[in-house]
Amino acid sequence: MQTQEKTFYDKHPFDWIERYRPDELLDTVPPLLAATLEKASDSALIFDIGCGAGRVVSYMAWKGLRCVGLDFSRVSVELMMRRTGKQGIVASNLELPLREECADLLISDGVIHHTMDPFKAFAENCRVLKSGGMLYLAVYKPGGRYAALYRRPGSAIRRLLHHPLGRFLVHASMLPAYYFVHVLKSKGRITWRGAKNLFYDYFATPRVAFLSKSDVENWCGRCRVHITGYDANPRLNVHSFLLQKSET
Repeated sequence: MQTQEKTFYDKHPFDWIERYRPDELLDTVPPLLAATLEKASDSALIFDIGCGAGRVVSYMAWKGLRCVGLDFSRVSVELMMRRTGKQGIVASNLELPLREECADLLISDGVIHHTMDPFKAFAENCRVLKSGGMLYLAVYKPGGRYAALYRRPGSAIRRLLHHPLGRFLVHASMLPAYYFVHVLKSKGRITWRGAKNLFYDYFATPRVAFLSKSDVENWCGRCRVHITGYDANPRLNVHSFLLQKSET
């Protein structure tokens, strides 16, 4: 199944920021992450796990922060590195090639819910975090609009995309509507390719878990971290956590 995910995100990287200036990208991230990045020190070593094509890394590079992007998709990492000039590593969130307690700040913005084992991915993030270090975590929340859309009509869309005629129908009907909505939302900054990548990530991604606040609270107790900030993000599909690793 890891091969399936890699193939999917190599073909459809989460890349839709071509027309955004780096200073505009902060508007595309949840408020808790924006506040966390604003407080980050210039000396902090920051890892963006599941960096995609560099949306958040681009902003951090513009701010002059020390950051490294990791992603399971080689195509995404290469896009990020060309775009930002920052170091990139191709790696699975389930087995990070990082030593224990090396990160001052770790970002996991909408990532672990796409893995085969969200708790294992969460535990790996906590493992590489320094004592006293901070972890920003955003995960899809259960019971919301997106959970319903991913199941229906998402299940029908995924079936259609497996067949040439079905793919033609999706691209000729649903995708143009989706593009038009996002052109309005982005004030003309999104491209057709960017909207298509968003559409595929939203409806066609092969694996999604919806994780409650109590799920994350239970995991924190197992991984020596505690919640210092929480945002339910009522207008977004994710809820956001700011976690701190306990001092040893």
